Amino acid sequence: MPVPILETERLFLRPFCMDDLDDLVHILSKPEVTRYLAGDGTPSRQHVEKLLGRIQEHWDQKGYGWWAVSLKTDPKAIGWCGLGNLEETGETEVLYMLDTPFWGKGIATEAARASLRYGFEQTDLQRIIALAFPENIASQRVMQKCGMCYEKEAAYFGYNLVCFQILKEDYQPEEFPYQLHDQVC
Repeated sequence: MPVPILETERLFLRPFCMDDLDDLVHILSKPEVTRYLAGDGTPSRQHVEKLLGRIQEHWDQKGYGWWAVSLKTDPKAIGWCGLGNLEETGETEVLYMLDTPFWGKGIATEAARASLRYGFEQTDLQRIIALAFPENIASQRVMQKCGMCYEKEAAYFGYNLVCFQILKEDYQPEEFPYQLHDQVC
């Protein structure tokens, strides 16, 4: 499926391109970035390349997925954000990851809000969750700023994580602005 582009106040959420591979490998080589990502430490270039292929497959199968996040002023990928289906539970998760220079600037919140709105307005999703390690307070703040509420602490991917949720009936579209473009990479 063609991946739409979301435009927010400061960002483009756009399809991944192979040109993003080196940027993602660089971002994911930072231990402070991967600290709270489920997995086995720093992924290899080959692993990241396979991940980009799986992201497109997810879009094709589900009609939603992850976007590359870039500033409007620079097309370079600074991270990702979007919606992912959790195979083990059937739930849909909003997820985000940014390079360290972009932390603490509201970028994750801006991208996550656009992703949530896309999920509720462009698909039939009725509930979206977000997961974080209990000690990842910054990620939990993003969830709260997106209107998500703490639901539980539970095992996901073999880790004990906190789970926040938002229901379609509870989200406020005016707080989640974006423009939708039907362009592809």
